[in-house]
Amino acid sequence: MGDDDRRNLPRFQLKVIHKHRVGNHTLRRVSELVYVRGLPKAVLEWINIAGVRTPLYVSELDPRKLRKAKAPAHTYYYEGITSDPRFELVGP
Repeated sequence: MGDDDRRNLPRFQLKVIHKHRVGNHTLRRVSELVYVRGLPKAVLEWINIAGVRTPLYVSELDPRKLRKAKAPAHTYYYEGITSDPRFELVGP
């Protein structure tokens, strides 16, 4: 999918700034914030399935650690650390 295609896909309005762990590294990133059944989730990556923008990887967020930013509008800070499910250790 090219950059022009991505610009034409609908975007969620809410953003979340969070510390994100990938393996042994922690970095700060901005993700789209969505609510599923009333619970907040950070969308880490999207894919395009037949022209429909679909979340591929999400990270659960504790609603008690989510704070509204003063600016910019529609932005939140997450006081916890999220992790990338692709890099989590899988048990036996």
